[in-house]
Amino acid sequence: MGILTLLRHGETDYNARSLFQGRTDEPLNDVGEEQAKRAAASIGENRIIASPLRAEASSVGGVDRIISSPLKRARKTAEAFGMEPEIDERWIECNFGEWEGHPISSIDSEKWERYKTDPSYQPPGGESISEVQQRVFTALEGLSIGADEHLLVVTHTLPIKSAFVWVLGADIPILRTRLSTASYTQIEFSGDERILLNFNITS
Repeated sequence: MGILTLLRHGETDYNARSLFQGRTDEPLNDVGEEQAKRAAASIGENRIIASPLRAEASSVGGVDRIISSPLKRARKTAEAFGMEPEIDERWIECNFGEWEGHPISSIDSEKWERYKTDPSYQPPGGESISEVQQRVFTALEGLSIGADEHLLVVTHTLPIKSAFVWVLGADIPILRTRLSTASYTQIEFSGDERILLNFNITS
């Protein structure tokens, strides 16, 4: 079996201030750099995963290959693993358009409610959840993971939540799930079967 680990980048100042970040290319802050180091130490070592979502444990080796979003915060998190990542634009964060740089509290309540309930709704100048899911689903379906390979993808909140929807094959309101900075989610690739092992695990 192969393992796909989806790692959210470490903290930035935008995260610390609870601002929409999206495509705004913020670097990691000091906390985020430490989170990246801890994630690399935890995910990069050989170990056995005891998943609460599966009866038996799964063996996960050290990371064999890394794919990263092109944004600084993801690439810097990937660098903590000491490997050169492959850059894939499909794993970039959602474009929140005019909302970027603003807190949720400043967004018109009707627009925010529609965004939470209608996957086709686009923030002004931005991207819909459906559009994010379409590109992430395409990236996932095109992945080739060897039988004993451990692939790490360093990405962002909405792409990881989209992968969560993809593996479960369910219509889930993804904005009702929460992801911590530098948390990871793992999916087992076994033949044609895809199994969710963990979600939002922090080191």
